[in-house]
Amino acid sequence: MNYKILIYDDNHDLRNSLKLLLEAESEFEVVGDYEDCLDISRQTAELGPDVILMDIDMPKMNGVKGVALVKKDFPAVEVIMHTVFDDNDNIFNALTAGASGYILKNESNENVIHSIKELLAGGAPMSPSIARKLVKFHQQKPRLEANAILSPREMEIIQELSKGLSYKMVAAKLFISIETVRSHCKKIYEKLHVHSLAEALHKIKS
Repeated sequence: MNYKILIYDDNHDLRNSLKLLLEAESEFEVVGDYEDCLDISRQTAELGPDVILMDIDMPKMNGVKGVALVKKDFPAVEVIMHTVFDDNDNIFNALTAGASGYILKNESNENVIHSIKELLAGGAPMSPSIARKLVKFHQQKPRLEANAILSPREMEIIQELSKGLSYKMVAAKLFISIETVRSHCKKIYEKLHVHSLAEALHKIKS
């Protein structure tokens, strides 16, 4: 089965590089690449992507707003942020808007491919530095609603991911299945979505 991927990034060379990288994988098909996401709803309807790889800082409309539009009209489409920004506001705003993953542009090509495959397998991929942000966020739990707090197991998984471990390595270390790791990561993101935790960002310092 070929998975359709749509790319949004205002850097022409990077878009081309990503397209070449992804199309080298037999199961991926890049159905479009654009420098801005102003027409993202129409493009998504016409091209029918399974996954959108989304930059944040783009002309006309930023990627976070693009995510919100896509998830409103096409909730089944998965969006993974691919950006240089690792600040709290962008991370949590993107996750709250509905992004299913958040990776940085300094990730290796191998990790970009791996992250998309993890997303399609039901995971919620994130760069190690993003996982560390979630660890810091959890440390603010006395200020947050009780049901927004990560469970001990979720916290354990995030801490291991923040060290740069893959899902497979985390599963082996904690003696659980990869599917369990994926499930917990999904729950972590869901908690962020539900409670609009971007409001708590001002309390979290890098």
